[in-house]
Amino acid sequence: MTIQATPGLDATLSPARDPISETGRTLAELLAYRRCQYDATGCYAGITHPHVLNDDPVRAELFHSRLLAALIAGRETTRMVSASPFVREVAELAIGIYTPEGDNIAQSPGIQVHIRCMGEVIQWMIEHDYEHEVGIDPGDLFWCNDPTVAGMHPADVYDIMPVFWQGELVAWVCTVIMEMDIGAVSPGCMPIANVERATDGMRFVAEKVGTNDELRHDIELKIKNSLDMADIFLLDRKGAIAANIRVRQEICRIIDEFGLDFFKEAGRELIEEERRNQIARIRQRTVPGRYRNVVPLEFYMADQPVSWLPARKDHIRLVPVEMRIERDGALVLDFEGAGEWGWHPFNATPSGMWGGLAFSAVQTLAYDGRANLGSLLPLDLRLPTGSVLNPEDVRPLATASIWAPVIDVFSLWCGMVANSYYMRGFREEMFTYRGGSGLQMAGYDQYGTRRPLLAAPTGNFGAGATGVCDGLDAGGALITAEVDLGNTEIWECFMPYLDLGRRFEPYSVGWGRFRSGASIPTTAMLHRSTETIAAGVVGGAAEYILPNLGLGGGYPGGRRFNVVLRNTDIAELIERRAPLYHELGHPASPEFERIDGEILRLHHMPPPMEVNDHDILIASVGSPGGYGDPLERDLEALRIDLEEGLADPEIAENIYGALAELDPSRNEWEVDVERTEDLRAARRRERLARAVPVEDWWRRTRERLVDGDIDAMLLEMYQSSMKMSEAFTSEFKQFWALPDAWTGGVQ
Repeated sequence: MTIQATPGLDATLSPARDPISETGRTLAELLAYRRCQYDATGCYAGITHPHVLNDDPVRAELFHSRLLAALIAGRETTRMVSASPFVREVAELAIGIYTPEGDNIAQSPGIQVHIRCMGEVIQWMIEHDYEHEVGIDPGDLFWCNDPTVAGMHPADVYDIMPVFWQGELVAWVCTVIMEMDIGAVSPGCMPIANVERATDGMRFVAEKVGTNDELRHDIELKIKNSLDMADIFLLDRKGAIAANIRVRQEICRIIDEFGLDFFKEAGRELIEEERRNQIARIRQRTVPGRYRNVVPLEFYMADQPVSWLPARKDHIRLVPVEMRIERDGALVLDFEGAGEWGWHPFNATPSGMWGGLAFSAVQTLAYDGRANLGSLLPLDLRLPTGSVLNPEDVRPLATASIWAPVIDVFSLWCGMVANSYYMRGFREEMFTYRGGSGLQMAGYDQYGTRRPLLAAPTGNFGAGATGVCDGLDAGGALITAEVDLGNTEIWECFMPYLDLGRRFEPYSVGWGRFRSGASIPTTAMLHRSTETIAAGVVGGAAEYILPNLGLGGGYPGGRRFNVVLRNTDIAELIERRAPLYHELGHPASPEFERIDGEILRLHHMPPPMEVNDHDILIASVGSPGGYGDPLERDLEALRIDLEEGLADPEIAENIYGALAELDPSRNEWEVDVERTEDLRAARRRERLARAVPVEDWWRRTRERLVDGDIDAMLLEMYQSSMKMSEAFTSEFKQFWALPDAWTGGVQ
């Protein structure tokens, strides 16, 4: 990662200024000085010979433990104050400590995506001279949720507080909480039917919103007049302020105990130490070389009710991903050939892409609790300007659903890292994950309040298979290591619905020698809601094109889908105490088809639709990929899956090549070993008979390209990438031996 220096900025003291940072420099001068130090030495803050931490390892460990304990205590303080189940049930928050120039020293457990993003907000404030034009004083409170400054999407609100010691700014504390209501266009905090900035909801552009540890009265009035869920928003802010104050107090105690010089030097050495540790991990666990894959992003906007008509079109964008691991431990992700940006809420930003890399790298490489900015310094992103990952000007655009490309890109990256791990022999550490999609709502809840309606458990997703065992069932949401479905009763108090089932879905997994973890579909019946609409909410943009997440011959995960059952007879079934719908069942004849009513099968981005009491909402999430050939699956592992309902005889025979029967006398499954061996041998012979030489496949596919025999959306996808990149165009045409004038037959 390159830290850009500010050209022409002299790091000397101007007599007219009243600096608040160390050594008499302004914050802008200090920031420029640190960047110059990094550029000159390749070491954070120019620390070529760390000594403060090494001189007394016990004291150093105590120092870091105190910082981490303060962050954990502050985070738990927020959870106790907040009224949001996002915070209380699934811990959708994190807290970090930053240097005066905005570099992360330590991060709490939780959503690791914001390690760098929150620091970028602080640096934006410094670069825009908040020190003099706005003022930075003890007890000041700042908010930011504007992705054009930094961050992921407007639903993530940053609460930022400076920490002073005897008049000197010594640190910043920042808390992030995801909000359900930010005033966005219906149906919720991550609406799809919004393509312009204003429809994203309220934006706080690193604004000073309080002094002396208290919010300004006019800001509170603004929130109360602007949001349907103002009480929850303000309680979250007060919880964040309480957490920041608690961390600030502990920082002051640490300085009082360890000394100011030690605090500043040790804090910076923690970053440099982590940078070196990350390089060591990369060199130890991966194999240098070039790794490549592609991510298709499917955006279906043609039916969305948007006023900006150019946005009303369906299209696919291709994102080639090339990872280069150097011998010195540097790791570069290059997205040359990524397709163009568009009028939709799914464009990424450089800050958001760094956020995606942050949580992926922390959870797969730097998971020892010492993650900070140093975890990212050996890494670099190459994001083509004008692409869907880096629009030239993001200010006019909606940014509510940046997670769509970010999740898909970095889930694939984790698979690339897993392949490198495997080659180096680190097979238990292999990991892939996958995002999901579902339905969010807006309307009147069971208490008569009109508001956005969204439940956001993180414990639905199965984890990808490793090189030595199956993935963890319902434990694969990489955005946080603390995956949690939350309490059903709490969600039912918060949402006007009744949960009908939380059962593992056997057809969600990616099969293989080791399968991925099973996912849990969301199945809920609307209850006591009025004037309610539902629409899509996405955490990944792949829909009909399955993401390439299988490893070593493993299958990709199951396809996710959304279903709405409207005008059902479930009220009558409840009255008669008849069996209800609780699980998906077989894909060819799903259980929900037993319910009388209108069945709406939806893709991941359905436009807003009316829903009513007793309608049933189903969101089935697919798991990541499996590892290895399914015909090599251990038969005892398969038998256990059958016992636990994570496989059935059809899966056993058609996928694993195994024959199993239920022994009625013992009510246990048995696998016929001899017949299974014969069946597996026959399946291998069938594979050889079906196989075709690569050259034949290449010629047939080339003929389709030359003849234009490809779906128009796919042709437009390739054209978009060709428009963005000469290198992509040249390689594509060379590989397929296409003439220079080839355009795909669509002008």
